[in-house]
Amino acid sequence: MLYLERVPTYSILYGAFATVPILLVWIYVGWVIVLLGAETAAYLPSLLTGVQRRARAHGWQFLLALEMLQQLDRVRLTEGKGLSIDQLGAVLKVDALQLEPVLENLLALDWVGQLQEDRADATARVVLLADPDVTLLGPLLQALLLQREPSTEHLWLNGRWHLMVLRDVL
Repeated sequence: MLYLERVPTYSILYGAFATVPILLVWIYVGWVIVLLGAETAAYLPSLLTGVQRRARAHGWQFLLALEMLQQLDRVRLTEGKGLSIDQLGAVLKVDALQLEPVLENLLALDWVGQLQEDRADATARVVLLADPDVTLLGPLLQALLLQREPSTEHLWLNGRWHLMVLRDVL
């Protein structure tokens, strides 16, 4: 504000060139408004869907995978037999975009499947294909948490992770 109050003094000294700094200030203010609007517009879908959790630390995708498998196991015996990505996001309180990489890993492991019905109004459902009582947890741990390599072999053997089944963590 102090700068704008002294504009008449600058205009006497610099003439027409005194308007250049004022123009630069207004360009800056305009861009700040535009960028704040873009930031708000980008964040608005997460606000409207009630996303309350953000990626926290290492192992976030593994945690999401376990929670997704827990929810799919819970609805496995219901009529729908599965949940859509949006329903999973709402139940887990995360954005559906955060679930996509986890879903890709679970699809690659053949632990879940996506069902697309013929109806036009139906959304794809994710269903649990793996039997939690016999499916070993090791492949999920290797895919999302800790690769089994020579440097981590003692941890794998002493932790007996390769012997755990999915039901142990659900």
